[in-house]
Amino acid sequence: MNFPKTTAIGISIASALACAALVFAQEIPRQRDLSRPQAVETSRDSRMTGIMAVRLINTAESRYKYRHGTYATWEELLRSGEIDSLEKPATPFQGLHLSAGPEVTSGWMLSLVTAANGQSYELSLRNTPDPCAFSFFSDQRGLIYQGGVIDCSIELKPAS
Repeated sequence: MNFPKTTAIGISIASALACAALVFAQEIPRQRDLSRPQAVETSRDSRMTGIMAVRLINTAESRYKYRHGTYATWEELLRSGEIDSLEKPATPFQGLHLSAGPEVTSGWMLSLVTAANGQSYELSLRNTPDPCAFSFFSDQRGLIYQGGVIDCSIELKPAS
């Protein structure tokens, strides 16, 4: 065998092995950041719970306003049955089981402020175990925002 041909075969084999190593490395599950247990930015399940809670509250507020002409306080929403009806089986929110709060679901604190005239509301849902206070925010428009404490290193990219 001549030297250039042997070199080309060696480079091809090395390249194939490097590609295989990269593929296998992607398949290995990444470990959670154990220095910040329960941090929402390292827990897809916790983040999804927060998002679903905000979506449920926005939906309940919209339904309440349609029926009563104003947005509700958290206590009024709970008493109205809107929350319970949205958490039933075969709904997107089944099994969420929001409570009176202020910790409405495990690790998530709700703050819901309704305008005096009942024509608007603002809510925040804060992840209490997270040292950066990762939070979701929304209002009567139904848009959901995310954020955290300024100068605290959190990754705000949606979980992939």
